[in-house]
Amino acid sequence: MSTYTNSYALAYGTLSVQQQIEVAVVTAAYAIVNEDPATADHANRLEWANWTLSNSSVAWQPFRWPVSTNPAIVDAYQQDPSGAGIKDSDVQFVVNSNLDSVIAAWVANQPAT
Repeated sequence: MSTYTNSYALAYGTLSVQQQIEVAVVTAAYAIVNEDPATADHANRLEWANWTLSNSSVAWQPFRWPVSTNPAIVDAYQQDPSGAGIKDSDVQFVVNSNLDSVIAAWVANQPAT
């Protein structure tokens, strides 16, 4: 199977990965809620985190493709297409690595609350 096909399956057909992404996003949101208020861009980060905690069923979606195209995650999926071999720590790493850009996009295009 091609890497693109695997990435698509991860993004849309592997419920366990979608669940991992959602939990990783909620984990990141709680970390922001508890971060030092002096953290750069804290006000926007906190607003996103609070929105995310109430809307996790959609807040995870901007992270779908970064996770589903990450080489380590795709490799783990190729080894076991059930998704069972995908490490939570790998998903959390990708979520954390994309957090600033997702928050910036959210701030620029805030959904109605």
